[in-house]
Amino acid sequence: MDGAWFNFPDFFSSFQSQSSMKIPLLILFPLGIMTHATEPEVVVLRETIAKVVDLKNQTSQEKNTWELEKASMAQLLDLHKKELALLNEELATSGQSTDGYDAKKKEAESRIEFLKNSKSLVADTIALEKLTTLALSKRFPAPLLKEAAADIAKLKEWQQGEEPRQGLQAILGIVAQAEQFNRRLTRVKEERDGRQVEVLYLGLATAYYADRNGTAGIGTPGPDGWTWTEQNDVHDEVTLVLAQLDKKRPPELVSLPVKIEVQSGQ
Repeated sequence: MDGAWFNFPDFFSSFQSQSSMKIPLLILFPLGIMTHATEPEVVVLRETIAKVVDLKNQTSQEKNTWELEKASMAQLLDLHKKELALLNEELATSGQSTDGYDAKKKEAESRIEFLKNSKSLVADTIALEKLTTLALSKRFPAPLLKEAAADIAKLKEWQQGEEPRQGLQAILGIVAQAEQFNRRLTRVKEERDGRQVEVLYLGLATAYYADRNGTAGIGTPGPDGWTWTEQNDVHDEVTLVLAQLDKKRPPELVSLPVKIEVQSGQ
């Protein structure tokens, strides 16, 4: 309809020049008036069509969004159904497993009680061994006492009722160091009667000492420590052994007196 305008003067002139055409003017004027009057209606129609199109697009978009939300809700509902099914299964089996749970509980309680009793027994045993080990450490020679000093101090500090592990570790440490000392020859320098001498320990059994002035002697362990007895007649043998250890003399057999004590109950 847009552009359908008539130029009435020209149009009328053209009809006047053509006498053969007879068109009633009454028809033309209403046509021109009607054509001119429909322009606002065209605009309104266009706006109406545009609104209809926008509404249709919006409706289509909302429909797509709803479809997506519907699918998401369906998945969520399916997940809830599965969770509900699992809960129902657990509830159904919980009553059936009560006996098994009680049995396991009793077994666990029994093991805990056993461990408590065992721990108490271990603590009592360590308390007794503490006395025995400390009494044994009094028979250690000076070099071994120096090596085991830290473990001996820990064992003295440990009291019954404390963690048994600490007392047990101290005892095992002392015993291990005593065993190592007993398997080897240990040569050290010590003082005897104000004189520096060289001492050769044969494990924990006995020891010999000698100096450069002809003094020599023998040491033996006792319940209150080592006892040293001067015995100069073994000086040559002791110095010979020391020379062999320094590789100043070829190896040869050397006879030395050994005192063996047999304790009752051993």
